Amino acid sequence: MAPRTDELLAQAKQVAPLVAHRGQQGLLLAKAQGCRVFDADNVGFVDLTGGSCLLGYANQYVLDAVRKVTTLGLASGFASTSEVELAEACSEFLPQYAPWIFTSSETEAFELAIRFCRRHTGRMRLVVFDGNRAGAVETLQVIPGGPVGLSLPKISGLLPELCRAVRVVPWGNAEALARVLEEVGVDTAAVLLDPIASQFGVIPPDPAFLQKVRELTRNVGALLVLDETLTGFRLERGGANQAFQIEADILVLGGVLGGGVSTLGAVAFAKNLEVTVGEEVAPPPSPLAVAAAAATLSVLRNDAGYVRLEERSAQLEAGVQALAEKFERPLRVSRVGSIFSLSFSRQGVRDAASAANCDQITYRRFYEAVRDSGALLPSKSPAPAFLSLAHGVKDVEAILQAMEAALRKMQKEDEA
Repeated sequence: MAPRTDELLAQAKQVAPLVAHRGQQGLLLAKAQGCRVFDADNVGFVDLTGGSCLLGYANQYVLDAVRKVTTLGLASGFASTSEVELAEACSEFLPQYAPWIFTSSETEAFELAIRFCRRHTGRMRLVVFDGNRAGAVETLQVIPGGPVGLSLPKISGLLPELCRAVRVVPWGNAEALARVLEEVGVDTAAVLLDPIASQFGVIPPDPAFLQKVRELTRNVGALLVLDETLTGFRLERGGANQAFQIEADILVLGGVLGGGVSTLGAVAFAKNLEVTVGEEVAPPPSPLAVAAAAATLSVLRNDAGYVRLEERSAQLEAGVQALAEKFERPLRVSRVGSIFSLSFSRQGVRDAASAANCDQITYRRFYEAVRDSGALLPSKSPAPAFLSLAHGVKDVEAILQAMEAALRKMQKEDEA
């Protein structure tokens, strides 16, 4: 790293060790613009980690909306007029869902959705897949343990009863889900589904599997909660719910909605649930985040953006595959829309076992060499990476050039 960055990391180790750890694993950010991020020494990197920045960093339209709000002196803690505008925009993208509830974070949105499911059904149990994102939701910090469906704490300090209330099913295994629901379906409030199994990077879902999940939840009277915190408004206007025709009962969104300005969560309910919102909902989100979200959705009304995003994503995928063949490396790319993951794996990532078998040592060498050549990937594999509307043809070419330089460097090191 460069002098100023090294100095700040040394300071952080003393006063903010978590900041130092994150800075060493990824980047200690000083500024961001378009598809590039810059460290304290003004060294720029083409970024592939910004999942919330679908429009790119410091998008002018979003910044103008935020500046306008700052001049109005709006205070946090109040529901803002912008929330009405945002709810109308969301309803335009997903007309089969209402009402909409906005929260300050994805975690609050998940907690609200889970509480609603339990109150609506009168049941307490949840069923999740091992590929689901856990985020910071305490209830979801579980891993499979013992017979199919039983769970164990993922982190220390969890209440045992939390784990007992959550069953974990292998990703992509509809038969296992059917067996678990046969056992506990009458006690199950909801099945939670991350449609791309982002805990394992990105796994393109089998449409038949998704439809089977929808069928099984309806059969036992459980609600289907779709995690759209990565896919919402990114895959297409209607997210994974529309792209894969899932027809979920409840959507939990975040990510793109914040516009890269601030965290924001949302919960949307299928109209057929006839939801009446209670008073126990989370406090309203920041007016800045709401304004950024409304501005972001205004830009996404243009179909050309999604077409361009798919073109750049396909360009990147084809380029990575060509490099893997050129250097005879088991470098795998798995993609759903503009979300993708990279791994060094002979068989590719399909489930928990194959994700665990990825070559982390080789990926770390690759990550560091790519970073040295000017592009920033997720520091671990497999993990989701993202393209934005700010990535142009030349930017994708720069990413592929950085990857090629990294693979050439690795080849020389292995031959030495």
